[in-house]
Amino acid sequence: MFRRLCAAVHNRLQVTATLGHRRTAAPSCPHFLGFVKPYSASSVGADDPSSLTASSLMRSCGISDRAALSISKKVQLDTLDRALSVLTLLKDYGFDEAHLVRLVDRLPRVLVMDAEKTLKPKLEHFRRIGLVGTALSEILSAKPVLLGYSVEKRLLPNAELLKSFSITNAKLVNAIKSSPWLMTLDTRTKVLPKVDALRSYGVPDDVILVLLIRYGYALLTDTNRFNEAFDKIKKMGICPKKTTFARALGMLALLPEKKWVEKVENFMGLGWSQDNVLEAFSKQPHIVRVSTEKTRKIVEFLEEKLGWTPEHTVKYAVVLSMSLEKRLLPRCAVLSILMHKGLIKPGFTGNHFLMSSKNFQMEFVTKYQEKAPEIVEVIKGVKSCR
Repeated sequence: MFRRLCAAVHNRLQVTATLGHRRTAAPSCPHFLGFVKPYSASSVGADDPSSLTASSLMRSCGISDRAALSISKKVQLDTLDRALSVLTLLKDYGFDEAHLVRLVDRLPRVLVMDAEKTLKPKLEHFRRIGLVGTALSEILSAKPVLLGYSVEKRLLPNAELLKSFSITNAKLVNAIKSSPWLMTLDTRTKVLPKVDALRSYGVPDDVILVLLIRYGYALLTDTNRFNEAFDKIKKMGICPKKTTFARALGMLALLPEKKWVEKVENFMGLGWSQDNVLEAFSKQPHIVRVSTEKTRKIVEFLEEKLGWTPEHTVKYAVVLSMSLEKRLLPRCAVLSILMHKGLIKPGFTGNHFLMSSKNFQMEFVTKYQEKAPEIVEVIKGVKSCR
């Protein structure tokens, strides 16, 4: 019934175009997807091939003229029937107009897929692994490359690999959102050998999952580079059962040896020992992403203004990744005023900088703003720490 209707509409439009007739309105036509919106002559011209296609899309799929015009630019008249089948199937799976337009724009060839034999099995596969409701249309329209791979050869094996970690459907969906390559690359040859090496070393699956989802590129690097980073992490003695292990491996896997040496030398030039550097890294691996200039400024600030030793800084290594201008200096200024007025005990601890903005505001600004009103402006960075 549906195909006969599409064919009839298609033939009628072609005849109309040949005769050069111009419609100003189209008769309403009930469709199993709902009543079709009236045809707008102002937005669709009958003698324009793309407009004829858009007209057919509006009538047969029940989508707006704007969406139809956008999609029609990707459709050839000789493949219109197949495109209509694809769009109808996608609507059945919850794709709204915005999803359809985005998907077609990013993957035009989806319109020439066989709806039943090629597209539907992939949609069903993603449904089975947990992409239900709006998650299916949102992820596939944002990452349509997922529809370009075979279920049997790529999508299913990769899903089974992830499922081997006892991952929940919710976590699997999040993994696909952040790292769609988990479903598209040949993980059996590129990723699985590295996963096996991690498991052999005693890294639990929940830590490997952190590596997969947040630092997946570490498992895609050259095997030699991965092994070098892996060996370095093991020598540091970082506990494989903690997520810090995944973060450390993720940072080093793509950091060239030359850059690592530069980072270490920068700290040692500030009076740190190599043990200080390795301990700080093992606690906060992200410090290697901080520029050498910023690192130098923060270390000098902590030691010269606050009197911290390298050992004290290492204890709160996370401060090395914080913003000097937006966090460290304003808080230091507030605390300095309160100490000068005798409202709090002297001395700066790491907890002063680690606590959330909300908690700091309540404990040191709101609580003392009547006795030291200037701190309200100071916390905004107006006045620096002395």
